[in-house]
Amino acid sequence: MPTRSAQEQFDRQASHYNAQWNSWTGIALNWLLEQAECQPDDLVLDVATGTGFTALAFAPFVQSVVGIDVSTGMLEQARQQQVAQHVDNVTWQQGAAEALPFADETFSIVTCRIAPHHFQSIPQFLSEVKRVLRPHGRFLLADTCVPDEEPEVNEWQNRVEALRDPSHMRNLAPQEWQEALEAAGLHVTALCEPTSDIAMHLNDWMTKAGCTGDQAEAVRAAFAAAPAAAVRTFHIRELPTGDYAFAWQRVAAKAIKP
Repeated sequence: MPTRSAQEQFDRQASHYNAQWNSWTGIALNWLLEQAECQPDDLVLDVATGTGFTALAFAPFVQSVVGIDVSTGMLEQARQQQVAQHVDNVTWQQGAAEALPFADETFSIVTCRIAPHHFQSIPQFLSEVKRVLRPHGRFLLADTCVPDEEPEVNEWQNRVEALRDPSHMRNLAPQEWQEALEAAGLHVTALCEPTSDIAMHLNDWMTKAGCTGDQAEAVRAAFAAAPAAAVRTFHIRELPTGDYAFAWQRVAAKAIKP
């Protein structure tokens, strides 16, 4: 299946994001907030902000937040959320994670939640994070991940993700994130899996990506034929309705710019 850019994909699926999606990722958001140690004078950048959940969650605790995303559709949803929540210290900007349109050492906190698996280059993204962070600034990351040293599971999960969402690039394992952050010159102070038991349903998960027709059938076939290690790792089970329940693994990290 041909790849689709993150901008194209998320413009298509912006209207599908809702409170249910946030519930799938809310525990990771709470972890980021706890680890950020927000101060009233902090300037925050939320990369790949999507519909603005993370940016708006940080807003009450800091001076200001900029949410950046490649998708104008997602940013329009974020603006609507901002108006509904009466938040006045968040601004929105279109741009890519690998080419952040900000001056060096602009922000004291950079966040990125459930997005890096779409990025074209993790090393370039992390290089940009380090560049725009002030000295001793904090980077808070959360994303779906694959387990360390499980190549069969990793191949299956990334293949299924790409079938569902052609903008998917690759989920990394926690150890890969540790190495990538260190290679970028960021000091990792925390790395964990905030939760592994958030139940998701396959039909809802495909709806979020606009996955239908032959594409959806290919995803269903992959779940039906999932290797035993993937079934165990992701708690996959077929439901009486014909749907599947599962739980992706997640990784969260905090890193400091020296």
